[in-house]
Amino acid sequence: MVLSQYHTATESSGSWPPAETGLLGIDPWRGQFHMEMVWWHLAHFALWNRLARADRALGCYRRFMPGARALAEQLGYRGLKWPKSVGPEGRSAPWVGNQVLLWKQPHPIFFAELEYRLRPSRATLEKWRDVVFGTAEHMADYPTRDAASGVYSLAPAMPPSELGITRDTVFDLAYWRWGLDAAQRWRERLGLSREPQWDEVRRHLAPLPTSDGVFVHSAEWHDTYTKRAYEHPDPVGVFGMLPPTDGVDAATAHRTVLKVWETWDWKRTWGWDMPWVAMAAARVGEPRIAVEALLKESDRNRFDERGINLGGPCPYLPGNGGLLYAVAMMAAGWDGAPQRHAPGFPGDGQWNVRWEGLKPAP
Repeated sequence: MVLSQYHTATESSGSWPPAETGLLGIDPWRGQFHMEMVWWHLAHFALWNRLARADRALGCYRRFMPGARALAEQLGYRGLKWPKSVGPEGRSAPWVGNQVLLWKQPHPIFFAELEYRLRPSRATLEKWRDVVFGTAEHMADYPTRDAASGVYSLAPAMPPSELGITRDTVFDLAYWRWGLDAAQRWRERLGLSREPQWDEVRRHLAPLPTSDGVFVHSAEWHDTYTKRAYEHPDPVGVFGMLPPTDGVDAATAHRTVLKVWETWDWKRTWGWDMPWVAMAAARVGEPRIAVEALLKESDRNRFDERGINLGGPCPYLPGNGGLLYAVAMMAAGWDGAPQRHAPGFPGDGQWNVRWEGLKPAP
């Protein structure tokens, strides 16, 4: 944890989001930074009450606005469509999933909310206004509506696990719900009326896909825990990284954490997957699993002598950022957490947790 604070301070808090390797060398993506991984590099700064360290890098959203709007228009959409694997010019490097890897889209709304929790001011609202509204505008325009049922689907979609292109991916459906709700709150804080189209899409989004009482990767993939129990365990993110959201059943989320913990292939995961599981386990009332996830014996959950996470094809800073976010959440709590000290750690007397200066997670 100490070394992770050092590395993220020195390698993630520059003028741009970092590459996965930070300043340690060239990674398989040729030093590009990834808009879906910006959350893992920078979100922890808010919970450690150091969001100012991330402010310059988060400025990428304002700087990329012209390109994001042009990308949306090129593809026939409204709003701001955030690119994928980019450098300072903000142009996506070629890759099959650039425009359908959806979970990068709501991230700037999450960052705006993190800052507003620390600085609930008019200045914060105005700072993020155009980014939040443009992001939500695209989120309301991207889903396709079934004429017969009136249901809006996320199609096409590539889930965070990047296992292929499908539709109605579980984490994205939850994040879309949360993001559109948060964008409407942003409007109301500014004294504006709610945007009707955002509410229309939000109310009629496809339900989160389930099978046998647990969440699955997508509505088309019910083999999540057999053939696809590897890469990122997307189903735990809906009630872990994300706070409780209408349309996301807490009991199903709890069963999903237990199912993932029982079945997942931890040899084929990435460095931020263990923190993702820890966040979800803490939130559903399984603090023992939360701790065990962070301490999981796996080649993808190792840290070298410098303190760098090795859970990728290269030194992997998202693993460091994920560890810091999860530990802060487990110690300081989250909105709606049990009213006890360090609610994400077991309360059986085996842990004596002391912390200071941390902020609760959403």
